[in-house]
Amino acid sequence: MPRPGVPDSYRARARAEGYASRAVYKLKGIDGKYRLLQPGQRVLDLGCSPGSWLQYLASRVGPTGIVVGVDLNPPAIEVAPPVYFVPGDLASLDLEAVTAISPVFDAVVSDMAPRTTGIGEVDQQRSLDLALTAWEWAGKLLRPGGHFLVKVFEGPGVEALARELGAAFRVCRRVKPPGSRAASKELYLLAMNRRKK
Repeated sequence: MPRPGVPDSYRARARAEGYASRAVYKLKGIDGKYRLLQPGQRVLDLGCSPGSWLQYLASRVGPTGIVVGVDLNPPAIEVAPPVYFVPGDLASLDLEAVTAISPVFDAVVSDMAPRTTGIGEVDQQRSLDLALTAWEWAGKLLRPGGHFLVKVFEGPGVEALARELGAAFRVCRRVKPPGSRAASKELYLLAMNRRKK
């Protein structure tokens, strides 16, 4: 969180531009640099609430694309095609609830973060667990040539995940996008062009 009394320009900008949260600028920055998204794509957004990533994804894939958001909590935005929402916990969600909308995806993205405790080691492990769960879903639903973007807190296990993604994709990068606070331990692993199994 920003320090008390210090304005958050991204938060104010998100409000002014009609986005559900400031997190949109992280995805926007990554997409602008790496060209992650294209019209007509099918994108799975894991941990989609409050919905700013859904808003941006819908604008990028357009009316011929599909965006499926999954979260325990419904998004704070109106959901209408090309956006679809599937409620549930990823750890126990039935795969068919997602594949009924699209059997395969061109990109899987996750901005999931744990409820933080203030205990660094606990929060980092919980973040890693969420990232690994996101990768399990991507492993099942992402087409060859597709892309995977996942947030994780820096710490033990991140390098092993990066190596695993590096073996499964042609490129794996660590990314700290604009909109990510400098003091935050969060980073994104961007894995592009999934190899054929």
